[in-house]
Amino acid sequence: MNTDHWITAVLALRKAREIVVFTGAGISSESGIPTFRDTDGFWERFPPEEFATWGTLFQTAVTDPRKAAEFVLHVVEPIARAEPNAGHQAIARLQRHASTTVVTQNIDGLHQSAGSERVLEIHGSLLEVVDISTRTIIRRFERTDLLKIAATLQKYVDKEVSLISFLAELAKEYPFDWRVRHRPNLILFGDQLAEPAWSEASVAVERCDLLLSVGTSGVVYPAARLPSCAAASGATVISIDPHSAEGCWLQGKAGELLPKLISDAFDAPKG
Repeated sequence: MNTDHWITAVLALRKAREIVVFTGAGISSESGIPTFRDTDGFWERFPPEEFATWGTLFQTAVTDPRKAAEFVLHVVEPIARAEPNAGHQAIARLQRHASTTVVTQNIDGLHQSAGSERVLEIHGSLLEVVDISTRTIIRRFERTDLLKIAATLQKYVDKEVSLISFLAELAKEYPFDWRVRHRPNLILFGDQLAEPAWSEASVAVERCDLLLSVGTSGVVYPAARLPSCAAASGATVISIDPHSAEGCWLQGKAGELLPKLISDAFDAPKG
């Protein structure tokens, strides 16, 4: 750990008045949710050309429904079983000390479960179903609902039920629409980022005096521009990640570093 970077981060947190926490898959992986872009991630098993857009996903569902169900199962089940980790909880603590906006690329709702009150989900949420014709949320799931959906998917993937029986059982848990207007409130490849979350995130980044980047690869655009936008506006940018990052970089996992960082900033004697 670079001591100078740690001291910079502690002092920046102490004086910050407007904080943006920008999170990516790394923090959720510490809660057991697999990442998409690691070498052993989703796209190795489920090629993007078959699953990464709504069009290709629907096409796969038609031509190979069991493979599509397997993909959805591997997305839904880890999120259904996940709980906030120490990193999520530490981020929630920040709002006691300064105005804090969480901008997340994650779709798992773990920041809200940890207690963060202002969360902008720029890639949407798996816990919501949207009517794409009206852009309204028609259903919000609890994790127990997702567990039921995962169990139904698992039976079909394991060939315990027919496609007709699977769809009939799934309809008890998911609000189907014969025109396919109801779908998870998710941003896939080629989609515009979620609104108004993205616009609100852009404004928050321009106004903040500290941006804390946690567990994000920095390769998914346009979201990856947010740290540099904050820096251009005069904010201090701190990165927490096991992998290399520019500027004030704290190397390590969010669940290990964030609680200590916040404790050193706000609980330790100010000498």
